[in-house]
Amino acid sequence: MKFISAVLILITGLLFIDSCKKSDIKPGDFRNKYIGKYEVVEHVGSYGSIECGEPYSRERDTVIIVNYGETDTTINVFGRDVKLDSSGIFYDYHYSLRLWNDSIKSYLMNGGLGCGQIVTYLGRRVSEEP
Repeated sequence: MKFISAVLILITGLLFIDSCKKSDIKPGDFRNKYIGKYEVVEHVGSYGSIECGEPYSRERDTVIIVNYGETDTTINVFGRDVKLDSSGIFYDYHYSLRLWNDSIKSYLMNGGLGCGQIVTYLGRRVSEEP
């Protein structure tokens, strides 16, 4: 009987501790509607002259995470902190990001003189947990 009581106390204690975990969601934060995991199609294509190597293009399905940024006004996508405008859009030289209705579109152009690659991601949010 004492053993059963001890087990019940232990289980109750563990449930109490588990229920006290701090939530990562910040109430009232405008970024909450963007935070989570997104299933995306990644498309990578090269551009430039033949001296840069053979042109290539590839696609794959992957999952990316969008999380809170370093400040109260930014989100972190692909390791980059960005500040979205009121429409959910960020634009910088050779990089753009748009988040809307649980969807994401990202565009990055990189490279040097005459050669480089374009990387795009297009997908939808599948979880609100990062």
